Amino acid sequence: MRGGLLSRGHPVGATGTAQIREPYWQLTDQAHGGQAERAEVGLAYGNGGSVRGTDGASVTTVVMTR
Repeated sequence: MRGGLLSRGHPVGATGTAQIREPYWQLTDQAHGGQAERAEVGLAYGNGGSVRGTDGASVTTVVMTR
């Protein structure tokens, strides 16, 4: 689609923004060139860092059309 987060150099602030932007574009029919047909629900998940072998931080976001 757009090269993922690594194509952006994985900057901390832009990472979360990019992860939320993509489902928003899908749900509002703005994902030109990579549009999912009839999308109603979007999911973004990110994690980072580690504490004793497990995720140091995790964020899951669900975006819906209604």
